[in-house]
Amino acid sequence: MIESAIVFILVLVGTGIGWTLGYRSGKARPKSTPVDWIPSIDFILAQNTDLTLKRIVNAQTLDDDSVELFLRLGCSLREKGEVERAIHLHQTLFARTDLKGVLLQELELELAMDFSMAGLHDRAERLLLELLESRGRIQEKAAMVLLELLEGEGEWQQILDLNQAKKLPTSPLLQRRVAHAACELAERVASSGNYVETRQLCRAALKSDSRCARAFVVLGNMAFEQNEPHEAVRCYLKALDHDPGSIIAMLEPMVKSFRQLGDPRGLLAHLQRHGEELNYVPALVARAETLADLEGADSAIAGFIEDLERYPSYTGYVAMLGLLLRHKQRLTESQAHGVYDILHRIDTDDPSFVCSQCGFKAREFHWRCPSCKNWASFKAITSSSHSSVVIEDL
Repeated sequence: MIESAIVFILVLVGTGIGWTLGYRSGKARPKSTPVDWIPSIDFILAQNTDLTLKRIVNAQTLDDDSVELFLRLGCSLREKGEVERAIHLHQTLFARTDLKGVLLQELELELAMDFSMAGLHDRAERLLLELLESRGRIQEKAAMVLLELLEGEGEWQQILDLNQAKKLPTSPLLQRRVAHAACELAERVASSGNYVETRQLCRAALKSDSRCARAFVVLGNMAFEQNEPHEAVRCYLKALDHDPGSIIAMLEPMVKSFRQLGDPRGLLAHLQRHGEELNYVPALVARAETLADLEGADSAIAGFIEDLERYPSYTGYVAMLGLLLRHKQRLTESQAHGVYDILHRIDTDDPSFVCSQCGFKAREFHWRCPSCKNWASFKAITSSSHSSVVIEDL
């Protein structure tokens, strides 16, 4: 009886030990995963290994969701600077025979963008030209990438040729880029004195974008060089109607053209209409100088100080001092107080500290630079460090 009990107990103990060992062994053994298992984008980026990528691209079957995941993965690798891995991923997928339609075109576009970032511009251009034969969103995106590539290489004529051959979509954004390509060539041939071709290129620019202010600026500059102030003023005013910001590119010849015509009031009217919108200090100075000729220096300087109160800046303050010196004027006591307040506002708004490592600017002192994360790198801004990289509102 006792022997039977002992045997029974030993059997129970052995069963318990066996079950425990089996449970631990099963828990330690890695779970098998199907060959075609596709992980999430977050898992892939977390793993970030070539083995993971190889396993993915060698999957026997891919559905649309999986391809979309690969496109996101390749884009992420490219943005992180891992262009070679992005190219390898996209080329391997591109070689598959089971991808068709829009997904294949999207993959081709991603590969072209990889090549472009890697500096393989010929390969990128070849793929993008093929994609221009497609339609819809892919064609639009391919055209945008191709134009950016050609612009970077200065291939302005090729852009015009593509547009002339009707290979580019007619969306306003793309046609605006085509217009600027024509203007780039127009400025180049205008500098060599070929005014006939300059006019033709400007017309091509306006055909692509009827509101291309730059084309009118080029035409105005050409008329100015040919001593035709009437035509120059007409073109400059057309440019201002389309884009008030174009005054930055043509202020000096426009002012000279108005003065050649003996029309200071016309110049003043247009400077008042467009200059205030931009707060462009040279335009405000030109308006003040014109007003000084018409109504006297006192009125001009008082008006400029009012502009400076609305748009305080060191550049404007220096311009005001130049006006005072040129016209031999002095500030009244009330004007001096106003200028002091302007300077105080400028000093309050401007950054006071700069990182000696990366040039990051801030209004408050930081022991640790918020940009480059270096410690004890903040210094007070002096005249020699005032022109560093970037200003941040901290």
